[in-house]
Amino acid sequence: MAENHINRDEREEDRENRKKESTDTVDVLVRRAGRGLSIIVISLLIVAITVFTVVNTLKARYINPVDKRDTAPVEVEIQSGWSLNKIASELQDAGVIRSSAVFKLFVDLSDNTSKLKQGKHVFARSMTMQEIMDELLTSKGAVPEVTITIPEHWDLQMTADYLVNEKGFDFTVDDFIDAAKVENFTDYPFLLDIPEERIENEDVISPLEGYLFPDTYRVYADAKPEDIMRKMLNQFENVYNDTLKERTVEMGMTMDEVVVLASIIQKEARIDDEFSKVSAVFHNRLDEGMALESCATVQYLIREPRWILTEEEMAIDSPYNTYKYPGLPIAPIGSPGRLALQAALFPYENYMRDGQKYLFFCLKDPDTGEHVFNRTLSAHNADKAKYEALWDTNTDE
Repeated sequence: MAENHINRDEREEDRENRKKESTDTVDVLVRRAGRGLSIIVISLLIVAITVFTVVNTLKARYINPVDKRDTAPVEVEIQSGWSLNKIASELQDAGVIRSSAVFKLFVDLSDNTSKLKQGKHVFARSMTMQEIMDELLTSKGAVPEVTITIPEHWDLQMTADYLVNEKGFDFTVDDFIDAAKVENFTDYPFLLDIPEERIENEDVISPLEGYLFPDTYRVYADAKPEDIMRKMLNQFENVYNDTLKERTVEMGMTMDEVVVLASIIQKEARIDDEFSKVSAVFHNRLDEGMALESCATVQYLIREPRWILTEEEMAIDSPYNTYKYPGLPIAPIGSPGRLALQAALFPYENYMRDGQKYLFFCLKDPDTGEHVFNRTLSAHNADKAKYEALWDTNTDE
């Protein structure tokens, strides 16, 4: 009996030991699980903090406004045909976005790449990337454009009056004329060949006269004189192409001489097929050493477009007066168009044959602008007497 009692005690003790061991094992497992969970939680927190830090760093460096406090307007002109990459680069250069690459990605992901509008937009360094894209999509802050039309034969004074008094640009006539200086446009090589004599002569209103090409342009409403002039100079550069440059060399002329002569032709001729004929007469007179005797050069001086000039007016002492001084005047007297430039370089050959040179022309019909051309002074005087009675005292400007 005692032995059985001992065995029962041993079994009971064994059960207690196994129970304790089981409990100890569970405790160990729980402690291990707790440590693993803590490690996972801590790891997740570290990842979250890292991601948060990285995101905020990226936002601060690439996405956030450049300067939330800077609301000063920044104008950026987006030109037709620009790619998204070019637009983004311009915005970064202007200081309104932090990263062109991030902005490009932002627009791409928004599926607005092809919807950005050209024009002059107004931004601020305080704008978010979304606000900048919205401006490019809606153009709410865009500067409006104005259409201006500068007719052929207009001179600088007439152009300035039109821009200020008819189109209402925010500058004065004097501002426009004062801006027309070679030193303001030294990136145009053809202007650097303008004679120094003209630049220094006080009688010359502007050495740029004749080079501001007459045409129709779209310009921004807040354009400065230099902005408008650059458009006109660019167009002159386009029109005076390689063909005209090669012909200039063939004629033994400089570009400036061509522009001066073309400006006179533009003022004298009113019918397309007479431009080259008027040019031929002037070329012949230059070759013969005769004064050009162009009424247009005197009209430029007196600022009155009258067909009939007085003796006193034709005697005005000015380097512009082609009645008083032979050769070309000191400077252009207006803006020649494409046809006048071509005519100056391609005069009507039939009027330039040896022994058959036409040296005179006079107005035949003041309404149509038709002229009559002659080889001799006597024939010219006869026609002048015949048609002079028809001339009005004012030309149709």
